[in-house]
Amino acid sequence: MSEKRISCTRAINMVRTGPPEAPAVILVHPAGLDLTYWSAQIEALGEDHDVIAFDLPGHGRTSGGPAADWTLENTVATLAQVIRSNGVASAHLVGLSLGGMIAQALALAEPTMVRSLALIGTAAGFSDEARAALRARGATTRDGGMHAVLSSTVQRWFTATTIARRPDLIERVIKTLLADDRLVHAAVWDMIAALDLLPMLHRIACPTLILVGEHDPSTPPSSAEILERLIPGAHLHVIADASHMAPLEKPAIVNAQLLEFLWSLRNAPTAANSHK
Repeated sequence: MSEKRISCTRAINMVRTGPPEAPAVILVHPAGLDLTYWSAQIEALGEDHDVIAFDLPGHGRTSGGPAADWTLENTVATLAQVIRSNGVASAHLVGLSLGGMIAQALALAEPTMVRSLALIGTAAGFSDEARAALRARGATTRDGGMHAVLSSTVQRWFTATTIARRPDLIERVIKTLLADDRLVHAAVWDMIAALDLLPMLHRIACPTLILVGEHDPSTPPSSAEILERLIPGAHLHVIADASHMAPLEKPAIVNAQLLEFLWSLRNAPTAANSHK
């Protein structure tokens, strides 16, 4: 990841709530979904934090542009734009899956902008076998559309219990996925397949919380353990009976972990982290 200052001028859809003088928390959603899936976290964190959630390009109400624009540098620039456009000097970043990858990349590219990281169901790199599977998923989406990956996505994202007991949530997710641009979605998977931040994680100096679902097949606890080992001072918590979308399956547990982590940092200096 280049250390040059990154910038972006894209019009980004976002929402903001909570005390404006409080520490800022930026929520970065996963591939295929949008800012509205952070509703439980926005409600919980917004009592005592300045909470900002936004739609990544090609998601929700942020325009996508050409699929070729979906590069790691561009998505990191989008996140940096969200922070700067809200007049925030340094923010706590909470990222789920793809969102966690982008958050890590920003912490490496612009360390003074990131006060802490909360990484949920995410990774920083993949095995050759996993990269091939990710590229195949992108190709399937590009050729067959969102219908072609719908069932497998739902199965990866949620436990069988959630699928059986929360048909309302599953129906909402299905509607969102089917409305996605297949070319953007495919480009996202191509980008994820090429992700390789592992050699740089030792440079992340901000406080880091790692959360992962016990039954997450996409970024399993073993992947989270790698993050914990490579990010200095990182702390890992495994969420029982949850899969990849832990904030949707176990919002109370995720919120409690986030609040405890953020409150522990209330007196920590802003923008203290730097490259190592």
